Amino acid sequence: MTNTRTIARNSGWFGLETVIGVVVGLFTTILIARYLGPQKNGYLITVSYLVTVVSNLGGMGIPATTRKYMAEFIGMGDRGTARFIYYRTLLLQVGLASLSTAGLLFWVLRDAPVDYRLASSLIALSMWPAMVNFVSSQANAATEDLSANLPASVLSTFVYFIAVAITVVMKWGVIGVGASLLCMRAVDFLVRFFPTLKRIRSWETTNVIPPDLRKRMLSFAWQSVASMVVALIVWDRCEVLLLYKLCPDIRQVSFYSAAFTMAKQLLLGATIFGTAVGTTIFAQYGRDRSRLPDITASSFRYLAMTSIPLHSISTALAVPMLLLLFTNQYADASMVVMIAPLLCLPAAFVGPVQSLLQSVERQSYIIAATVFAGFVDIGVAWYLIPAHGAVGACIGSGVAQLTAVGLMWAAGIYLYKVRLPWLLLAKIIFASALAALTAHYISARLPLLWGILLGGSASLVVLLVLFYLMHVLEPEDRARFGTLTRMLPEAMATSANFVLDLVFPQE
Repeated sequence: MTNTRTIARNSGWFGLETVIGVVVGLFTTILIARYLGPQKNGYLITVSYLVTVVSNLGGMGIPATTRKYMAEFIGMGDRGTARFIYYRTLLLQVGLASLSTAGLLFWVLRDAPVDYRLASSLIALSMWPAMVNFVSSQANAATEDLSANLPASVLSTFVYFIAVAITVVMKWGVIGVGASLLCMRAVDFLVRFFPTLKRIRSWETTNVIPPDLRKRMLSFAWQSVASMVVALIVWDRCEVLLLYKLCPDIRQVSFYSAAFTMAKQLLLGATIFGTAVGTTIFAQYGRDRSRLPDITASSFRYLAMTSIPLHSISTALAVPMLLLLFTNQYADASMVVMIAPLLCLPAAFVGPVQSLLQSVERQSYIIAATVFAGFVDIGVAWYLIPAHGAVGACIGSGVAQLTAVGLMWAAGIYLYKVRLPWLLLAKIIFASALAALTAHYISARLPLLWGILLGGSASLVVLLVLFYLMHVLEPEDRARFGTLTRMLPEAMATSANFVLDLVFPQE
């Protein structure tokens, strides 16, 4: 199977998994936010963020190493060594998960506020299956078969949804939320781990371990953890802690979280595509690394065609969407919600170049870029938050993301001669700006729901017409998008193909 078809297929499978998770997660987040209100929800967000940070740090180094080196040896046709890598990294991860969970549980029982102690303990216990599960998830990604991760993700997501719904109805509060998270991660572990283990056990056992493999894996793991530490500052809401400490209005934490939650959904497509591309880049390194710059540049083009219009139009529709989803009690978050889509746009482009630098084991550039961006983030946010609250936090995050992504792409362009389509980028920005103005003009004159629906539809028509007239789309793109439409149900595929035939130029 060609790289194009593999990326498209994995984009479809990972897309389905991610869309289900995001939709259900967004619904439960809104449900909890509306039920608790911005004042009560502010402290809960702060506590949950601290626990998430610890979990993410413990789940990065070893699983990322599993994916990188299993993919490399599978790409070379050596499944025996890939099998060996899986077992070794799994054993290490089990030990690390046990120590991390015990340490976090000890801290919770000793220092957490009384009202949140039981809920925090349940969340801490949920970290063990989540951390161990990372290895199996990345092992499936290394085989370039992301469909293997779908059953566990879907089932656990719906378990979480049902548990949260019961929690809200029965008014179990934060304890119910903690128990819901533990149930979700336990189900995810059971459904994902054992099928993955069974499949890998069937591979051949013969292997030839290169003498430098252990050193390479150890170095990569430490660099991955270091990358994650600084990435948490740039990509994962570290501003929540600054808001909690520097701003006396606890509601600003909720306002920033609402803006972050809404803007993060816009990165869904980029995350799906970037994950699929990253899977292929790691495997391509073992097949023919000379093609990596071309794959990376092509990925940038598709991300630009989808992400820039999406974030631009969402800026125009952000305030009506906020009031519709979170009600008027979050009306003071209008400004931060409006600027968040544009400020988080750089994050859409990080996937391909990060995978390129990781595949060639040049993570030092990723670490350097994110460390510098982290200082920028903290400095800007620290200066702006006391006077501007959530808006200042959002600006700090946006400036930091632009800095990190810009430095990574500069390294990729300089070191590996990645050629980006600058003229095409200018055309996309122009078309997106006109589409966003159309959405704003219509939505400002209609009730919330109708403004979102009609404004969004009109802006999409304007965008597609401009793309066609400005020759943004190329004939070969039709076949690539067609690979995705063939994965849809027949009725949806027919409509999607009709639209593709209209907007794509013919050969």
